[in-house]
Amino acid sequence: MGQRKRLIIVALVAACCARGLYAQNGLRDRERAFAASQEIANDLRKAHFHHGAFYLLNTIQLSDIGYDSSFYVPTADRQSGFRFGIQAPTRLYIVPRKKTVYSLDIRPEWSFFNKSGKRVVFGYSARADAQYLLNHLYLDFYAVSADQLRADVAEIARLLTEKTFNGGVSGELKYSSRTSMTFNAATGKSSHPLDAIQPAAPVQLLDRSEHNYRFSLHHKTFPLTSLFVASEYSDYSFSDAVFKNGRREYAGVGFVHDSGRTVTQGEAGEGKLDFFRPGQHDFQGVLGNLSSSKKFGRSTTGSLSVSRDVDFSIFALNNYYIADRFGTSLAWDATRRLTLNAQAALGRDLYDTPVLGPHGFLKRRDVFTFPSVGFVYAFARLRGGLDIGYVRRTSNFDVNLDHGIRILLRLSFTP
Repeated sequence: MGQRKRLIIVALVAACCARGLYAQNGLRDRERAFAASQEIANDLRKAHFHHGAFYLLNTIQLSDIGYDSSFYVPTADRQSGFRFGIQAPTRLYIVPRKKTVYSLDIRPEWSFFNKSGKRVVFGYSARADAQYLLNHLYLDFYAVSADQLRADVAEIARLLTEKTFNGGVSGELKYSSRTSMTFNAATGKSSHPLDAIQPAAPVQLLDRSEHNYRFSLHHKTFPLTSLFVASEYSDYSFSDAVFKNGRREYAGVGFVHDSGRTVTQGEAGEGKLDFFRPGQHDFQGVLGNLSSSKKFGRSTTGSLSVSRDVDFSIFALNNYYIADRFGTSLAWDATRRLTLNAQAALGRDLYDTPVLGPHGFLKRRDVFTFPSVGFVYAFARLRGGLDIGYVRRTSNFDVNLDHGIRILLRLSFTP
């Protein structure tokens, strides 16, 4: 689950896979294994230490905290020279029996910058799972806790400190090799302590507790394509902004197409965000996402993602904003150790309630882009890389404007 719950998930469906659907014929998938069991098996094979029922994986990572898989946030100049964060993710598996797996994932973090006399900030994220892989049922009881300095990639576009806790159960019921049901039920709480590093914005308005439920029914209708229907329900209770208290409902359809070299998935549906207090502006509309990855030959991989979501806002008179996102990337293995890559990200945030701005009453619109190129070089236990790109952020309000060249460094070490 993400640290800020997305209010709806998902995408444009039938047209994108129609050609693939009609081209399939003949073979019926006989795979009865759970996807989770395959992921666990892959992790156990990569374990750096193994003794009896214990498996250990660990690495050390250095990166710019203002950059994630989708967007670069221009935080450096606003946070007095912030540059790097170090993580040391460690995952421990305990497998007492073949179909019982316990795991603990701990990620201590050290963030380096210079503000108010502070140069190093410690944070962490931790997750504990108890997973049971029965004949037709997979269950995962989990708890996640975090206290992190992170980059907000949307309306705030600054570094902020967030404390979160999530716990619940997720799983899959496999009726046959072609029909399955997935589910998740979770409770969570998030807060932004004011004695930690925070931007000059009322981020405490986002402090809340919530309950989230999701159910989806999958059917492998075609040899390479699964279709599914999904529904979600969430309720939210804010501690410092009770006028945001409300509920979210969603129902949609989707697909997963996997041909081996190409994997495409999408989901689309209508969502509602209803606020309990009368007079608040509710949301209702179709949102979605679509993602695809493809291997071109032996050495080139490309990906594409498009999404429209809704999230909570702290902007004046707006309880939410609509987030449109587009991202694409291309990676080429030039040699056995050297990989060249290029990527581009585009985002737009839309606000539905007009607010008095520099040119009268306006609906706020933010647009940001970040194209970049770079490389990754891998040694036996060390991976390093460098990206260079140009970030540009604009708005019809005088908020979070920025542009310029950014150089990003990445480094990871496996002991």
